[in-house]
Amino acid sequence: SSGINAEYGIMNKWKKEQNYTFVCEQLKSIRQDLIIQNINNAFAVKVYECHARIAMEKLDTTEYNQCQTRLIDLYASNDSVGNPLEFLCYRILYYIYISNNSDAMKLVAQLTPAQKSNSDVKFAVNVFNAWSSGNYYQFFKLYLIAPKMSGYLMDSYVQRERNNTMKILIKSYKPTISVQRISELLAYPDTQTALVYLDDLKVVYTNADKVKLDCKQTLATIDL
Repeated sequence: SSGINAEYGIMNKWKKEQNYTFVCEQLKSIRQDLIIQNINNAFAVKVYECHARIAMEKLDTTEYNQCQTRLIDLYASNDSVGNPLEFLCYRILYYIYISNNSDAMKLVAQLTPAQKSNSDVKFAVNVFNAWSSGNYYQFFKLYLIAPKMSGYLMDSYVQRERNNTMKILIKSYKPTISVQRISELLAYPDTQTALVYLDDLKVVYTNADKVKLDCKQTLATIDL
């Protein structure tokens, strides 16, 4: 019970202070104890899920992946404990982060009917299908409706996907494309935010009002 109390204390501290370094060290220490004492029960699942969630929130993909890897074994040895389907969704989304197409395809191919019918898992499979087939339109539409903590995980690679999509847009929308259209396609909350991104890329606008991009000139000057 001291472990459980410690975990609750850490969670409260996290909610109040958001001190990631401290919380991460504390949870790692509990995880270490669990391994030393060979504890693989529901409490262990709770600790690893808790750490994985906090790591996702802070875009700490390394720490998240360590927790996710351990959770695969913990779910296998603990029936109906924790949130295996939610974390299965994150696992598929993580494969996109590391651009691991083959393992993601294997995992998706092995899904059971029960797993496939879960809304979180269904979401991740749809994202994977959109990403692997280069359907950027669908990918960004899904990003906007990411359930639970999926959005955090997708945040770790959404900028990379925006850059990849920009290459396609400026090649296929010649001679011009509006900032409004780019903003919609790349799932930016508004054109102002999209403009920050576009200015950062040093795109070439048709004129000073920055309403449209000159695709040909932009293609010649930006480095994506």
